[in-house]
Amino acid sequence: MSAPVTDRGDTVTARPGAPGWLTGPVGATTAAALLFLLLWQLAGVVGDRIPGPIPVVNAAISEIERGEFFFNFAISMQRFAIGMAISIVLGIVIGLAIGSFRVFDDLFGDVNLVGLAIPAVIWALLCAMWFGFADTAPILTVVLSAIPFVVVNVAAGARSVPPALLDMSSSYDVPPARRLRHAVLPSITGYAVAGIRFGVMSGWNGLLLSEWFGSADGVGHRARYWYDANQLPGFVAWIAFFIAFMVLTDRVLLERLSRRAFRWRDGQSTPGEPTAAAAA
Repeated sequence: MSAPVTDRGDTVTARPGAPGWLTGPVGATTAAALLFLLLWQLAGVVGDRIPGPIPVVNAAISEIERGEFFFNFAISMQRFAIGMAISIVLGIVIGLAIGSFRVFDDLFGDVNLVGLAIPAVIWALLCAMWFGFADTAPILTVVLSAIPFVVVNVAAGARSVPPALLDMSSSYDVPPARRLRHAVLPSITGYAVAGIRFGVMSGWNGLLLSEWFGSADGVGHRARYWYDANQLPGFVAWIAFFIAFMVLTDRVLLERLSRRAFRWRDGQSTPGEPTAAAAA
């Protein structure tokens, strides 16, 4: 069979590869989901303690019909929204201070690195011990789990502002507020979005763990309820709710925000790519 020819007369060499339906993101995602469901079904058949997809779906439907899903999910979302709002505001302010002023870097730089090193499960246990079953524990766990990622990325963005630009604005007596608005904030926007993206993942994990250890309601509490009752389909159903929400939030909202924030540097790095500071 002859090779295809373009309208300019150039011969294009056909190269073997994956089927066309696997090359697009939708097809690849669908194939991966189907493969996962198949492996899950096989694991449910082989393992006595692994509930298959059908029992988990039935348990999820039962939770929705009883109203437990919407009630507990709304409580968790309220706590998560408050915690993330605090994390974003404080993270941007602290990150700007650390990235712009040496004295703040010396004071809080290492402290923030310690916060990055502490896993969310530690914050969840500590907050449950400190605040008991009140809403304060889950909210504070979200803040402590998420804020270090926002801080380290915003600080990296503040350090990336060209010094010559800041020097020029100073020489022309540009007011600090205007310098912040037109020079600093545009430079840190992409970094801030990347930090928020990582913070959301860590904060959501912290929320689940906090509600697991010390809460009378919420997604984590409901998962713990079925785990203690030795009803694994119900437990896995709530974990599936948790994972599905995190994946959808990242793919539908955060990934698009990250691409929009990083569009000014297309071709230089991958959108949503973690900064070197965050990777450290």
